[in-house]
Amino acid sequence: MIAKTAKGWVAAALWLFAGATTAHADEAAPTALQPPAGYTVAFTAKATGVQIYTSTMDSGSPLKWTFEAPLAELRAPSGVIHHYAGPSWEAADGSKIVRDKDAPVTTVAAKQAAADIPWLLIKVTPAATTGVLSKVAYVQRISTTGGVAPAVPPTNAGTKVGVPYTATYVFYVKSN
Repeated sequence: MIAKTAKGWVAAALWLFAGATTAHADEAAPTALQPPAGYTVAFTAKATGVQIYTSTMDSGSPLKWTFEAPLAELRAPSGVIHHYAGPSWEAADGSKIVRDKDAPVTTVAAKQAAADIPWLLIKVTPAATTGVLSKVAYVQRISTTGGVAPAVPPTNAGTKVGVPYTATYVFYVKSN
């Protein structure tokens, strides 16, 4: 599925998932994806979107799919949160968090790794001092369905595809 605008990516993903349910219920995150002691769950959000891949070629190698960015809408108790390249998350109140580039992302394979993108724990940095995301320190992605790169190799360099996925995102804040 190819769309030219961010709005088109999300609309395409929502259309594909309209009326669908996730292939498996939320599952507990493994120990490797738990934030350090002293953090607690602030809220969870259900995501529907796409993982964007671009066809690329290293010199002397065949074309391959390379991950470019996520593009998703998360439904949280406080409203919609947009998730996009960075990775970044932005709430309707203007608060935003971005990946802390100094901290490694912890990755655990999904139970159906051939079909579902990995589960993650990402340390984030707030880009605003107020709002629903302003105190978030970690984001955990679990219970993923779909989103892996197409199995069929690309035929043209520069082609972009959006592969639909769903996930649960868990937002952690420092405990009081």
